[in-house]
Amino acid sequence: MKLIRKMPRRIFSFLNPINRHIKKDPEQIFLYSNLGFRDNIKALFDHLIEQNYNNDYKIVVSVNDYLKYDNISEKNVTFTDCKKGLFEFFRSKYCFYCFGKYPVKPAPGQIVFNLWHGMPLKRIGNLVRGCEKTDYNYFTHLLCTSEFFRETMKKAFSCTDDAIVICGQPRTDIMMTDMQPGKEREMKSQIFGFDGRKYRILLWLPTFRENDESELDILSDEQFEKLDELCAQKSWKLIIKPHPLSKISTDNLSRYSSIRVITTEQLTARDIDFYKLIKFSDALITDYSSVYFDYMMLDKPIGFVVSDMERYDEERGFIFENPQELMPGNIIRNGSEFMDFAEEIMNGADKFRDKRHMLNDKFNTYQDNRNCERVLQTVGIKRLGKYY
Repeated sequence: MKLIRKMPRRIFSFLNPINRHIKKDPEQIFLYSNLGFRDNIKALFDHLIEQNYNNDYKIVVSVNDYLKYDNISEKNVTFTDCKKGLFEFFRSKYCFYCFGKYPVKPAPGQIVFNLWHGMPLKRIGNLVRGCEKTDYNYFTHLLCTSEFFRETMKKAFSCTDDAIVICGQPRTDIMMTDMQPGKEREMKSQIFGFDGRKYRILLWLPTFRENDESELDILSDEQFEKLDELCAQKSWKLIIKPHPLSKISTDNLSRYSSIRVITTEQLTARDIDFYKLIKFSDALITDYSSVYFDYMMLDKPIGFVVSDMERYDEERGFIFENPQELMPGNIIRNGSEFMDFAEEIMNGADKFRDKRHMLNDKFNTYQDNRNCERVLQTVGIKRLGKYY
């Protein structure tokens, strides 16, 4: 069994000298994800197209769901699967990934930027128990949103200090971009399926759990009924967005008029960016998901469901000794406290504003919509004017 688990990395190790000897195309940008075309990779791609970088560069996108994007007809853009993408990786000077990777060391002069997918509260990489000796360092650059996370990211990926790039995440650019009020109401109605002028949004984003327990079990059927009634009274909607890897059933929630479930598949099918969903919400409920580090930039209330914190710490583990100190919001341990938080924010309370401001400045060095451009500038990608 150990031999089977090690075999892929052993196979890829033979590709290191091949990668070193293949000439890199300085006008080819390679984007990779083995968990769908989304997150930082999608945000960077959208920026490249919006700013016409595809006039100057060939852009190759290697994703596991590439067939969904056969209809994209942008100039100099190619979508391919992750297997064929390996050959494009060999040929590209500029490579970016946020989910998965090719365990191939970058060639001299090749830039491989690990954008990752959020700053960690829970253990990742070499910080995961049992993974201390695994090699995760297959990049030249590693994104880190502030000095606060620098040492954590260095240890998690066993990289040197000069690999760390202090920059915001490309995915948050769309969240931090202002829209005209009319356009915002229209977009809000499109995303949620109801009149965006009439309702405020409480967004529930539970993180992924590897056990079979449902993150929604904190609320009883009776409490879901009361929450549905409260939302109706206060003109709010509860939107539940399960984690992409979650297998929890939400069929029983369809009977509620003020509670909706939106899945990753539904967002993708309607070409709606996840961070637009976040942008148009008015308060967040999460648990140990790193998304709350991003959400703090919106300066809106957050509640943290920690009902299984001890068990989660035993099974997955947290990086920080006391993670609750880094949570600027209500600590929710049971259904009653969940209901208390919902009622508080629907009545306009925001008790943790000062703590949220303090931690936001610690976690997010850049709080604007220019992170895609910072990433490109860091590695020297600029408009060449070749096709103008």
